[in-house]
Amino acid sequence: MRPIEDLASFVRDLGSECTTLNMGHNYLVAGSKTGRITLWNTNTGQEGWTVEVEGPISDLEIDKEIYVTASAELHAINKENGILEWSVDIEGSSDLIEIDENKIFVTSSLYEIEVQDYTETTFFTFDKNGQLLGSVNFEEKPWFMKKQNQKIILGIGRPRCGILTIDDEYNISHSGTDGNSPVNMGIKTDKRFLLGHSDGTITEINDNGRKYIQCGNDSITAISSKDISWQAGDKNGNLFSSDGWSKKLGDRINCIVETKHHIWVSVTSKNNVLYLLDKGSGSIKHQFSHDYKIQLMKLLDNNLAISDEEGKVMFFDTKTLEKRIGSESVISEDLERRNLLKKRLRALRE
Repeated sequence: MRPIEDLASFVRDLGSECTTLNMGHNYLVAGSKTGRITLWNTNTGQEGWTVEVEGPISDLEIDKEIYVTASAELHAINKENGILEWSVDIEGSSDLIEIDENKIFVTSSLYEIEVQDYTETTFFTFDKNGQLLGSVNFEEKPWFMKKQNQKIILGIGRPRCGILTIDDEYNISHSGTDGNSPVNMGIKTDKRFLLGHSDGTITEINDNGRKYIQCGNDSITAISSKDISWQAGDKNGNLFSSDGWSKKLGDRINCIVETKHHIWVSVTSKNNVLYLLDKGSGSIKHQFSHDYKIQLMKLLDNNLAISDEEGKVMFFDTKTLEKRIGSESVISEDLERRNLLKKRLRALRE
């Protein structure tokens, strides 16, 4: 298998594990476990700036400024020059961040070593200048947070599991899900939310209500969705599609994105493999190797960013890349046919 980085438009190194990845229309931003945040121009591959804070970087959202949760702080960074505009102490372990036009929503969790679990979470609302507007506490750690209409939606773990909603007055409502299984992760699309659970189910939430989908029996580790279709992977390497097919690819599905022509799936097994699958059938069209576990993939239009556990960040133009992959496959097939023909001709001469 060819290394995937051979096909990248550019490859950069954060210096330690990449924990967050985000993109704008001409730039890529990544944050590391040690607290480094770097912006690159995706047209040239040149570094725009780097800033260091106390790590790890937990989450990152982009608006007029770049807002980052890291260690026990919330930071605002100037998008143009990387200057740290302000920082706020939020105590505990900073987790998730969500923004709207005027507000920043943040969660921070407390981990008790004695019980080896998270025991309390604080939900904060700040204005865009870092002023605290309000907060509320609850028991569970959230693994997903997005805004829907005028409410914040949180996917939570034990003890209650399920979904929390928080309104403008900081009133909390809890609702369970089928199986009452902890939420591991989730994504938001233009049309809905998709939450992955530890029992192999997915909760689909849209304006019409909720739908529960049983994929397998193992914990969901990755979800991707485009238009009405979706794909989900679990901790045992099983990949499921809303188109009705499933496939065993390795020991664990790490992340998934759907481009125009393929479903890209990062898999950990004996080796770290990146598969490009046919959308309709799930058949493997191409596969590439990588030295380390690919942990994050982010797609914006035709731009794809991929990062790994050692801090390597790779950028691809998928339109150009998929044409290149196709042409190289044709070349490879032609070479195989020619080599087979030569072998047969030699056999005839003998």
